[in-house]
Amino acid sequence: MKYSISLASRYVAAFYEYLSESNKLDKLESYVEAIKRVVDKIESDEMFYNLIGNPLLPKDYIVMQIVKVSEIDDADFNKFIEVLIYKKRQLMLPIIYMLLEKKNEELKKIVNVKMITPYKLQEKTIEELKEIVLKKTGRKAILDSEIDEELIGGLQLQLEDKIFDYSIKAILEKIGRDYASKRG
Repeated sequence: MKYSISLASRYVAAFYEYLSESNKLDKLESYVEAIKRVVDKIESDEMFYNLIGNPLLPKDYIVMQIVKVSEIDDADFNKFIEVLIYKKRQLMLPIIYMLLEKKNEELKKIVNVKMITPYKLQEKTIEELKEIVLKKTGRKAILDSEIDEELIGGLQLQLEDKIFDYSIKAILEKIGRDYASKRG
């Protein structure tokens, strides 16, 4: 069964709302880490994936196995996992993890930024870039740097679902497309 982000987001929204109303948002990070442990196990262990997806096993047993892998013993977290399993949504955990991680980053006012440059930038330039992101988004940037010599110069930034391409390669490609369309 294919699961959608739309369906997973409803579970995430309900869990987040519950934590908010119960004044337990401070526990969100530990829940995200616990779900990450489960997702890592799902992705690395085919037997575990088959076990938690097996409709013939008792639901309480599946809850117990997921809670064991999560390494967290918390009534709210256990209830959330139980709801997922009783609704047969446990295989949505990778999507739920991704969405909960984003909620946690928003709560902590953090944004992950992937930065691609043709060479290693100086620390001063990186700090200036972080300041620009903070001013524009209101969130602290966690930079993940990557080097791609094909960019020639400039940089590319990916903030969540947006890509900003300020590379020489992109400028040259645009000039090439414009020239081809006028000559064509």
